[in-house]
Amino acid sequence: MVQISVKWSGQKYPVDVDAAQTGLVLKTQLFSLTGVAPDRQKIMVKGGMLKDETPLASLGLKDGQQLMMMGTAGELPKAPEKPVVFMEDMTDAQIAQAVRPAKLGSAMPA
Repeated sequence: MVQISVKWSGQKYPVDVDAAQTGLVLKTQLFSLTGVAPDRQKIMVKGGMLKDETPLASLGLKDGQQLMMMGTAGELPKAPEKPVVFMEDMTDAQIAQAVRPAKLGSAMPA
């Protein structure tokens, strides 16, 4: 077992790591500490980002080593829903309104 710290959102989290495990196990541990789901975590290690299938022993982690994590806890805000209107569903007047060119004088600066 190796004790490392993971920095996320301005805080450091101590984590006991079993080198016989994979990156997914570490991400699951961090999920319990931070609330960031494993699929939304990016953990920076020497040489790039930690992949789920990477054996932790291959990282050569040492006691007290610090890793950085990026990710957002909880759900991302959803974009406002706009009704989608297809041309096939439009009336002739709506199509004319949608494809009508802008007036020449209105786009010119005064």
